[in-house]
Amino acid sequence: MDVVTLSLILIFLLVIRKLTRSYYTASPPSPTPAKSTAAAALRLPPGPWQLPFIGSLHHLLLSRFSDLPHQALREMSGTYGPLMLLRFGSVPTLVASSAEAAREVMRTHDVAFCSRYLSTTLDIISCGGRDILFSPYNDRWRDLRKLCMLELFNPRRVLSFRTVREEEVARLLRSISDQCGGHHAGVVVINLSDGICRMVNDVVVRTAIGDRCKHRDEFLHELDEAVRLTGGFSLADLYPSSRLVRRFSVAARDMGRCQKNVYRIIESIIHERKVAATRVPADRDDDDDLLGVLLRLQR
Repeated sequence: MDVVTLSLILIFLLVIRKLTRSYYTASPPSPTPAKSTAAAALRLPPGPWQLPFIGSLHHLLLSRFSDLPHQALREMSGTYGPLMLLRFGSVPTLVASSAEAAREVMRTHDVAFCSRYLSTTLDIISCGGRDILFSPYNDRWRDLRKLCMLELFNPRRVLSFRTVREEEVARLLRSISDQCGGHHAGVVVINLSDGICRMVNDVVVRTAIGDRCKHRDEFLHELDEAVRLTGGFSLADLYPSSRLVRRFSVAARDMGRCQKNVYRIIESIIHERKVAATRVPADRDDDDDLLGVLLRLQR
């Protein structure tokens, strides 16, 4: 074993030691009576036993449903109840697994739970939650919602995009028919998932910018990669407060690349529209698509 390998192992052990010490510092095993009283007053939901550094993560990884986390959580809820508290890394997670518990979260106490939690990867792709999907519940989100209801997705405008939806569905059906018609003998395998994904993307893009996007394949690839990165467990998401983990996290680096590529495509579309707007008559209707509406409101 060379010196470089020994050095890497030593650094890794030091990082584990520091993170474990931070865990015990944040959650001391023998709290003072005042702290015990405060913790008891919180009345935290029950949950499985936890390990330092990884929290409750081992219960999912060692479950017989390790490849189906929702099934593993459903199995644990049979032991700890419909409302349980887990800790994935350093992130406390409340799991509601019954209709009554979901009603308490989504209706009775909806104001307390309405803001989405931003993991490290989601924070990167959404630029700190500045869009309507991941924005916290505040005045900015209410303004964005009002803009969507009055300008972008009012009944008249949604109805105006009906022809776009019909054309893209017909285009998908013709594609399937052509693939089946070219093989009179034998079994034809058609990837419907890929075709539907492209059809939905074309509907959204034509609705948004008025035409198909020449960067469609690259855009779909980056979106698939972003969904994959946000859907799994990464060190950056498990330990969001650690700058060291975030700096060396592969998921955070890959998500940063996805974010740059997605925004580069979007910025190129907006630039092309602004350049094209200078070449058309002034009386042309810019509200044919959603981008035209947003550029009109920006002016």
